Amino acid sequence: MTRCKVVCQSVTKRLGYGGAPFLFEAELTPVHRGSPENEDFFASTPGGRINLATIRDDHFVPGKSYYVDFSEAES
Repeated sequence: MTRCKVVCQSVTKRLGYGGAPFLFEAELTPVHRGSPENEDFFASTPGGRINLATIRDDHFVPGKSYYVDFSEAES
């Protein structure tokens, strides 16, 4: 498993589809400063972007940090 620490840059309300009236698209980027932990994460994950869309508006808050865990999934 690989763990990344990201910060929410923005949440944008968009028209939904598939029965959802709206989607909330969050842009997450790796942390890079602010604490020794953030600098450690940045040394291993220097760049990138994750965009996620949810049907709830309370999953992500701009300015807050989150952990993202990656592990291989079986096909």
